[in-house]
Amino acid sequence: MYIIIIGAGEVGYFLAQLLLEEEHDAVVIDKSAERCDKISRDLDIIATQGDGTEPGVLEKAGVKECDAVVALTGQDETNMVISLLAKELGAEQVAARIGKVDYDEEVLKKLGIDIVIHPEAAAAGYIAELITKPGVLDLAFISRGAAEIMEIEITEKHKIANKKVKEIEHPPGSAIVALLDNKNLVIPDGDTIVKPGQKILILAKREIAEKVRQSL
Repeated sequence: MYIIIIGAGEVGYFLAQLLLEEEHDAVVIDKSAERCDKISRDLDIIATQGDGTEPGVLEKAGVKECDAVVALTGQDETNMVISLLAKELGAEQVAARIGKVDYDEEVLKKLGIDIVIHPEAAAAGYIAELITKPGVLDLAFISRGAAEIMEIEITEKHKIANKKVKEIEHPPGSAIVALLDNKNLVIPDGDTIVKPGQKILILAKREIAEKVRQSL
C-alpha cells in the first residue's frame, strides 16, 4: 500500500516506522523542515516540507494514486481540512487524528473522514489496562509498535452485543480497554454491558489482531 502521512510528530513518526517495517510505501509531509530532516534521516523515507492543506502539496505527493491519507497534525481543524481536501482530490481512504470525542459522527463523515483516530481515548485505555492488568501487555510491546488498538462498532448482529465485559471471550494477549458511547468515553469494568451502537476499543498484540476481529 502507498500511504501519505501529514504530520511528522511522534504519532506520524512511529506510524511511518511501522508501515516501513511491514513493507508498505509511505511519504511524510510536515511544515517543519527540522522534523522532515529527522524522519527522513532516521527512517530513510521521503519527507517533504509543506502544508497539507494546500492542494498542490497533496497532488505532488500523489493523492490520487495513494491507498490512504492519514492526517496527524496537532490541530483537529487542520486535520479536518486536510481530510476534506484529500477526498475531493481523489484519496481512496482518509484517516484523521481528532482530539475531541464529541464531534458529530455524521459531520466527520461529510468531511471525508473514513477512520477517526482518538489518541487521547486510546491513551486512557492503555493506562487503565497497564495499571489493572499488567500481565496482558507491557510497555515494551507498545513502544516498539507490537500492539494495536482496534475500534469496532457494535450492532445487534455481533455476538458480544448486550453481554457483560467479563462474559466476552477474546484471545489471550488482548483486552477491552474502552467503550465510546455517543459522546462519552467509558473505561469498563467486568459488569459493564456492551450495547449495540457503541464502539469498542480493543488492545491486542499485533500478531493476533486478525484473530481478535474474527472472534468478535
